[in-house]
Amino acid sequence: MIVCGMYMYLYVCAVVASSTAVSDPAGARRLGNASIGVSIAGIVVIIVIIIISVVVAGSSSSCNYTYNGKCYRHRDYYYSYCSGVESYSGYCYYN
Repeated sequence: MIVCGMYMYLYVCAVVASSTAVSDPAGARRLGNASIGVSIAGIVVIIVIIIISVVVAGSSSSCNYTYNGKCYRHRDYYYSYCSGVESYSGYCYYN
């Protein structure tokens, strides 16, 4: 049964279950099990997406240059100012 009415200046309709819905316990049990299965599958999909995101993000931070045992993504030859780490060979390492 559908019930409609005004609620805080909005016209709202809601579905109300009738008493016949309770008369099919086997069907209700199947729907409950299906609901649990879909919920578990959704949680598994979310966990898999998070794991894939972490793996992809971790692999994208590549180490292009190393200096004094540390990893840097960029290296430029500096003339007067270096915003990163200056090397003795005249390079500036930074991320």
